[in-house]
Amino acid sequence: MIRIGTAGYAYKDWEGPVFPSPKPKGFDGLRFMAQLFPCIEMNTSFYGIPKPAVVARWAETVSDRPDFRFTFKLYRGLTHGTEDDSLDSFRRALAPCRDTGKLGAVLLQFPYYFRNTQANRARVAWLARGLSGWPCAIEVRDRSWLIPPALDFFRRLELNLCAIDICQTRDAVPPEPLATGPVGYVRLHGRNADAWFDKNAPMVEKYNYLYRGGELDEWAGKIREIMAAAEATYVITNNHFAGKAVVNALQLARKLLGSASAPAPPLSLRATYPDAFPDTPPGHA
Repeated sequence: MIRIGTAGYAYKDWEGPVFPSPKPKGFDGLRFMAQLFPCIEMNTSFYGIPKPAVVARWAETVSDRPDFRFTFKLYRGLTHGTEDDSLDSFRRALAPCRDTGKLGAVLLQFPYYFRNTQANRARVAWLARGLSGWPCAIEVRDRSWLIPPALDFFRRLELNLCAIDICQTRDAVPPEPLATGPVGYVRLHGRNADAWFDKNAPMVEKYNYLYRGGELDEWAGKIREIMAAAEATYVITNNHFAGKAVVNALQLARKLLGSASAPAPPLSLRATYPDAFPDTPPGHA
């Protein structure tokens, strides 16, 4: 089982390339995206814990899609800080999604500077215990976590290690088919290194990158390795600038599922990126 989707779905710069512009009255971006993809990574939960009623509404929006799953990024106060009392609130917030069977995984995303130290292992263990029984994936960006004892540590905690594509530094996790459990999780962030490491670059510019055919072919091979070892695999494109995540997610779906089974690109996306879908027949929406 593989589900391919994007990180987030509500971006202003998607109007035109992905969404209609102007959007018609009553337009629902989540419903639109759920027609294209069987999963969405909800990143709003990283910036603030959503209200349970809002999560319930999201789950209801996709209730007619039996195979659809959400993944949620854990609140940053828990992964980039020590707001320990937020964990209960986070669990309560996601309960409506979990109770309706629409929760695919909770993603614990840690920053570049989060190294494999005794204190940080204790932090990871505390979070894993607090989320026991919830399917969890962990994204670490420092390669000090890739040594065998650390990988065994993740397995004991039932944390599924993310395979990631990020701008490389000497200590960054390389783009490899990593996995430590039954849930495979892949995140592609783009490779716009100039903006990624520029503190003055606008945040959206950091994700301004379109993966090319050869780069996607390499990742398709790695994803197949993960799929062979996992029970369920989630592939998330996070290079969201101007809808590029949607382009690459659709391209990966074609490579991994075949053109007949992959969703068709919206006409607006084909018009914006005409070289991305050369084999799509004219008028095929």
